[in-house]
Amino acid sequence: MINVEEVIIEDFRGIRKLILKFNGKNFAVCGPNGTGKSGVVDALEFGLTGNISRLSGSGTGSVSVRAHAPHVDSRDNPEKAKVTLILSIPSLGDKKVTVERSVANPYMPLITPATPDVLKIFKELENHPEFVLSRRELIAYILAQPGKRSEEIQALLRLDQIGELRGNLKTISNTCNKEFVACKKISMEIRDHLARALEIAELKTNLLLKAVNERRVLLGLDPIKTLESTTSLHDGLKTGSEKSSPSKINKMQLAVDLKNLQELITKFTTVDMIKECGDLYDQLKVLSADPAVVDSVSRETFLRTAISFIAEEACPVCGTEWDIDTLKALVEVKLKKFEDVTKTRLRLEKELEPIISRIEELNESMGILEKYIKILKPEYIVGFSTYRNNLSLRIKDIKSFLPLTKTLSSLRDINDVPKVVIDTIDSLETALAKIPEPTKLEAARDYLILCQDRLETYREASRKAKRTEAHALLAQSVYDIYTEESNKVLEEVYKQVEEEFGHFYQLINSDDESAFSAKLTPSMGKLGFDVEFYGRGHFPPGAYHSEGHQDGMGLCLYLSLMRRLQGSNFNFAVLDDVLMSVDTGHRREVCALLKKHFPNTQFVLTTHDEVWLKHMISAGLIKSTNFVRFSNWTPDQGPTEWSSRDIWTEINTALQKNDVRDAASILRNYLEYISKEICHNLRAPVEFKGDGRYELGDVLPSAVKQFRNILLKGAESAESWGRPAEATTIKDREQRVAAALQNSNADQWQINPAIHYNEWANLTSSDFGPVSQSFHDLIQNFICEEEKCGGLYYLTFVSPKEFDSLQCMCGKTNISLKKQNNKK
Repeated sequence: MINVEEVIIEDFRGIRKLILKFNGKNFAVCGPNGTGKSGVVDALEFGLTGNISRLSGSGTGSVSVRAHAPHVDSRDNPEKAKVTLILSIPSLGDKKVTVERSVANPYMPLITPATPDVLKIFKELENHPEFVLSRRELIAYILAQPGKRSEEIQALLRLDQIGELRGNLKTISNTCNKEFVACKKISMEIRDHLARALEIAELKTNLLLKAVNERRVLLGLDPIKTLESTTSLHDGLKTGSEKSSPSKINKMQLAVDLKNLQELITKFTTVDMIKECGDLYDQLKVLSADPAVVDSVSRETFLRTAISFIAEEACPVCGTEWDIDTLKALVEVKLKKFEDVTKTRLRLEKELEPIISRIEELNESMGILEKYIKILKPEYIVGFSTYRNNLSLRIKDIKSFLPLTKTLSSLRDINDVPKVVIDTIDSLETALAKIPEPTKLEAARDYLILCQDRLETYREASRKAKRTEAHALLAQSVYDIYTEESNKVLEEVYKQVEEEFGHFYQLINSDDESAFSAKLTPSMGKLGFDVEFYGRGHFPPGAYHSEGHQDGMGLCLYLSLMRRLQGSNFNFAVLDDVLMSVDTGHRREVCALLKKHFPNTQFVLTTHDEVWLKHMISAGLIKSTNFVRFSNWTPDQGPTEWSSRDIWTEINTALQKNDVRDAASILRNYLEYISKEICHNLRAPVEFKGDGRYELGDVLPSAVKQFRNILLKGAESAESWGRPAEATTIKDREQRVAAALQNSNADQWQINPAIHYNEWANLTSSDFGPVSQSFHDLIQNFICEEEKCGGLYYLTFVSPKEFDSLQCMCGKTNISLKKQNNKK
């Protein structure tokens, strides 16, 4: 997407003023902890996106970009804190772009040129700043919970909308199902009311028609043969018989409703019902007696309520800004502490449900009778309605469950029906008896009118229940289909990532895990991740693999994901100390992976390890002129910079100043370092030293001898395959190495004091110049001559003891060391 040519950092984080020239190539920032490396990373991220990851998100509290991105001495002048980037954009023909961004206006950068194609790329970077990877983020991919890993990886792959949509569809499905259950319950209650009005034991079509037709025949109406959805039970009533308007009080309806209330009170005051309520009361009383348990129940309920209200990027209680996923995860962790309390609460709430239903039925039935009481016995309405209101409050308290004191109070003596209610019912019975009995025709007419009214109510409730059921089934079906299809897509994506991840990991661990494989398994918004462990099966990465291996896995997974995400546009990545725990033996392989498989990606790497930096340079991942070393940091000056120059140019510069001692010191240190790297790459045998201190005479002769032997084996291999021209070229190469060795006198290291580095400082510039040049010519034989490569040659293996080939990073050199099978 972009390459960085140059970065200018001013009064930003711990940096006062710093200019780094990346030249569009890989770049390293090295230095001890606390010397300013992360400031460079923050500057790159801020310059490209306007944000700094480490100053936002979970765990940052009151820390913010605006308040804390400026240098501490410029905290009151955020306009002074700015980052300027000079970029090239490969997808636009390496178009040069300058972006200047100030902390005072982080989302209003000055971009030149601000053409639509350039602005589009910056918009992409702002929306998906995955180019910056810290070890904290890297290891999260490996050790995260399956649900969190799925969210992180889907966000990285820009598939996060899949998870969001799945969650939304599940919410819709749950809502529809909840609505259906409620409507179905109401429909069943109305069905019971209709059956009571019809005076039949069960609402069946044949029983309904029989009861209705008896009245219709009595009224001289035609019987109804088939009950349709539009059938009217009193169809033809106005013309079929002569009748007066119905009385103010329908005696039959009152009788039905009064009988229903009496039956409900009887059921509510049975011995079994009283015992059931008493048992639950006792259990709740025991629960409430322990303050710790009460506190736990209260906290658990509070947290569960809070998590249901988390819908914005802020805490629903205090309004503090939070990352919504992080906040939910924190609440879920706290909820796990109350698992036992949760089980108890859920059990008790389940056992309270039938009691709540009985109370609600009683309350509803009393509400129906209130209209009769107001007309027939108004003197009873106050006492009757007071009890009913009290019953409503008790239902609310018991449903809420908390506080337990209110639940206990509402459940206590719940089965005691006050005398005023009994008296009211008795008085209604008396009033009912005084209402003149309707004639058979009037009774039949009132029956049909009442039943038709309740039938219409039931029909509407049934239609609503069917609609909500259809909605619930449709929502569930949509959710199931979407989940199935999205899982298929994700499985295919993860399969591709899985294969490449395993391949990358094999490359950096070829010495001990060449048969490594991994399994990424998506399921219901989660992503399982298991890796093979030395042929013993697949396990979570944190189960048996070391921290260093986990770091390697994190990098390999990130690289495979970024390749899947951006493809050829994966041109820039910042790796912030992501391989701090990878052992020395595997760092060269990491360099080889980055250099060989991501040749078009500009990597900016930070490390506090000098050896790691040397590995990057010797492998050709970082040019010897493309790194900065911070040795110290102060608030006033910022990081103290030491930039590398070309080693041979540095030596020649010292010689031009007639400073042989400095030139000799530089050459000595470099030769010792590069010789050790060559010995490692070529597996040259070196005499073991327990203190690990190897001087140049210990390593350089062995390196040269091993290289010559390898070249001779390569020539023999070429001859065995019938390629004499190639064999001759390799032999000539071996002769050049021999000549360079002789010219440097390195093979005489131990017997010729004149060329030992202890004597170098006594030479003049004119004497030492040829010495430096001879070693330059010798060392160049071990380095690929391609400018884009510049890495040391290395061996590949068939097995730990059998060499396969001599190669360079770019592939220009690839000398096979395997002879044809029938050639000895």
